[in-house]
Amino acid sequence: MNQIKFTTLRLFAAALLMCAALSLSAQDNKAQTSALQYSEKDFADKYTEAVEFYLKTLESSPDDAIVFNNLGTAYIKIKKYDEAIAALEKASALDPNFANGFYNLGVAYLLTNRTAEAVTVLQKAVALNPRFVKARTQLCIVYLAAEQTEAAVGCYKELLPLAPQDSQARSNYGFALMNTNRLKEAIVVLEESARLFPTHVETFNNLGAALFQAGRRKEAISAYDRGLVIAPNNEEIRYNLGVAQLADKNKNAALEQYAFLKNSNAELAQQLFEMIYSDKLVSAKQK
Repeated sequence: MNQIKFTTLRLFAAALLMCAALSLSAQDNKAQTSALQYSEKDFADKYTEAVEFYLKTLESSPDDAIVFNNLGTAYIKIKKYDEAIAALEKASALDPNFANGFYNLGVAYLLTNRTAEAVTVLQKAVALNPRFVKARTQLCIVYLAAEQTEAAVGCYKELLPLAPQDSQARSNYGFALMNTNRLKEAIVVLEESARLFPTHVETFNNLGAALFQAGRRKEAISAYDRGLVIAPNNEEIRYNLGVAQLADKNKNAALEQYAFLKNSNAELAQQLFEMIYSDKLVSAKQK
């Protein structure tokens, strides 16, 4: 009965957008260009103005990688992704050692579902600057979303010493270990994460899933219960708790989760209902 839902997977789309922190800072050795005095903060939400400014600046500095980078990030902000990619590819071609440019290009590729190309340029960003936490974080997320779990395990192993307080990264690392059948390691990582970050909901969902897969049902139920203390309306934990309770032969408890989900998530409620009453359901041919 391995019907557990993983909160981590459902967060990827949001994570890819949220992690698009754009690097607009100038380099001192490019100070001859007036554009380098500006950053994202200077333009606030006036990104169309920013685009016009950087295009004007390129008339006098047509080979300035920093200006192309800033232009590309401004295009991203106004959702002109094709133009952003063209500008950021130009920035990377002009300065092949510009890690921020490769990172921003990776973000643009991700926003247009060009995952393989995103992986390539994010790998370049990390190779150029091994301590570039944003780039490495995004690369790990992409590996995990693309189900390249072995690559994700290695990526998170290198990321966590650089970002020890990143609760999501720790939870994702445990998730990656679980999906490479390293359940013992996953449980150790997730239990440690739960100790360090006792209010991180996804950690308890992933810990519950790992314990459930390891056959430790009562401990899985306990992990889900702890997650619900933090987020009592979390639908996936409610569903997972119902699955674990049903596997633990506590049908009445599973029905309580079904009753909750029936009013908030009809799809999950139906899935749980069918599991609870699987022995009562009759196909059309059986009637």
